[in-house]
Amino acid sequence: MGVDRIGLIDGYDERRVREALNQILRDRKNEFRELAESIGIPTNTNDWEVIILKFCLDFEDCLKIWTDDEEPNSIKNTKCMTIMREISKGRKQFSEIIHLQNIAQTIFTEFHQTYKRTT
Repeated sequence: MGVDRIGLIDGYDERRVREALNQILRDRKNEFRELAESIGIPTNTNDWEVIILKFCLDFEDCLKIWTDDEEPNSIKNTKCMTIMREISKGRKQFSEIIHLQNIAQTIFTEFHQTYKRTT
């Protein structure tokens, strides 16, 4: 089977992450696929959905950093710029970027809601 990437999701119980992810994928598989294709993650890679979930959680961290009163350090700034570059690369219209950001936000929001319900 290869490497289990679920461990990439820091700060969460791995079994509950897997359960929440499986539940989200029932309704959001297309959104996961669209985001993966847009940022260049091959969907034939083992656990590609975990990579997308991690990306969405990192995007959530960036939203918090951008809206926080505290100035972020250079590492956080670089991480957020990298994430925005991945979302924006090759896009000609701002609406395309917003669409992908909305997908990421939907995924991380549903992940948190679903994770809370898992036991």
